Amino acid sequence: MSVLRWHELAAPELRRLASEGAIVLWPVGATEQHGAHLATGFDLAAATAVCERAAEALAPQAVLAPGLPFGASPHWLPLGATLSLAPTTLVSVIGDVIASVERAGFPRLVVVNGHAGNVGPIATALGATSESRLVVELVSYWTLPDPAELAAACDRDDGGIGHGGEIETAIALYLERGLLRGPLPKEAGAPLGADRPGSRRTVFLRVPRPLEESPGGVYGDPRAARRELGELVISRAAEALIEHCRALRAPDLGDSPHG
Repeated sequence: MSVLRWHELAAPELRRLASEGAIVLWPVGATEQHGAHLATGFDLAAATAVCERAAEALAPQAVLAPGLPFGASPHWLPLGATLSLAPTTLVSVIGDVIASVERAGFPRLVVVNGHAGNVGPIATALGATSESRLVVELVSYWTLPDPAELAAACDRDDGGIGHGGEIETAIALYLERGLLRGPLPKEAGAPLGADRPGSRRTVFLRVPRPLEESPGGVYGDPRAARRELGELVISRAAEALIEHCRALRAPDLGDSPHG
């Protein structure tokens, strides 16, 4: 079965899917600079790719909501080419959509995030759902693959998502979709040390300071990007999302042939 896309379905179809307990998958991204070589819409494209694969595998038990192309990206505004919501605005937008999904009668919503700057605002919006009938979860797609496998597959960035670095550039090579807008850079961006945003080993979180750290707008080393790495990240993320959603529905399915 093909992907069930919310915006392509009529109201009676969505009401039926809600009554049957379908899970809503919602990719949320950003429109922001990604160096000189990646499209500004990369984050949503990557999150959407993971959701599409999951929604297809789970159909008719999942509905793909229209992706949100804007995120909280004020830290990239100094480099231009960025359209950003204020974090407080993103909290409100996420909260309004959550309320709409609840009113539509769906039992579960999984927000699949593609931009690190969105994590705080989305988590804040989720804080208001504790008494909601709708169960809402948030996951950033790059956290779904096994970290050790991802680190082993990287040549330069040690499994860190970075920004326009090895992993994101590899995903662009794999997905195509016009995401690679120029040749791979001849120089690396800001290194993904433990104190840098996007590093796998980062424990203390902070926003990037690109004018000080990487005026080219890249964190990580895109020169090492390989299509195979991009395929691994998207495939493993989709597999983990599918497994999670099936586990969520398992208690409600009983002996259903869709289990």
